[in-house]
Amino acid sequence: MVGDFLGTFAPGHLVLVGPDLPHGWFSDLPAGGRIEGRDIVLQAHDDWLRQLVALCPELETVSALLADARYGVVFTGPEVPVLGARLAAMGGMSDAARLAALIGLLAGLAACPRQLLTGITPFGGEGQARVADRDLERMDRVIRHLLSVGPHDIRQADMARQAGLSGPAFSRLFRRATGTTFVSFMRRLRVSRARRMLAETDASIAEISSAAGFANLSNFNRQFLEICHTTPRRYRQDVRSLSRVDDPVARAATGAAHPGLTG
Repeated sequence: MVGDFLGTFAPGHLVLVGPDLPHGWFSDLPAGGRIEGRDIVLQAHDDWLRQLVALCPELETVSALLADARYGVVFTGPEVPVLGARLAAMGGMSDAARLAALIGLLAGLAACPRQLLTGITPFGGEGQARVADRDLERMDRVIRHLLSVGPHDIRQADMARQAGLSGPAFSRLFRRATGTTFVSFMRRLRVSRARRMLAETDASIAEISSAAGFANLSNFNRQFLEICHTTPRRYRQDVRSLSRVDDPVARAATGAAHPGLTG
């Protein structure tokens, strides 16, 4: 999950997530289960990266990459395995060598084809006040709870309780943190769930509409068209045509047409 995007991930999935953007990778495991080496994560402070780019004109292309990262980016194309291997190798390097490798990795990522994952405004993005750490923690609890319950069980009052806030206070925080209302966010989240089911299952569109949390099929079709600019049926046809391409990383990004490393 990145912002309001929900999708699958697989070995070789390479993602860049900017600062203050809700995100999480969740595996369906039994209680206490874990997958050794599931993730390789490199974190760097956004301000430091921008200062580095400002000092080095040779890294001008990285500026656009950092701007895109505010919405989450998945990388595609033949260079992804090479870049992933370079990221993995950094764990055994000295501090100085790791810094040099990071600069080279950023340049490589900037030249790699990429796709935005979400259209929501990151926490504290342009035109917004920074959100306090305490409120970021509240939002993290809310997002995790959203993903742990069924789409029919989500109520704004329940989310407010998860955040420890009154209804009006939660509404203000949610809009300040995401740049959108809770209702709008939920609409996008449900459409994201529907996209995933359209891509991965043979369920009927009516079944998917209900499973994603929509009250009726006409409402689902209308909201899907508004957000994805295509119909559910055409979307499924396009996804299945794309899935014939032997690129698991591109397939993992399917459904991310609207507007890891973590910043």
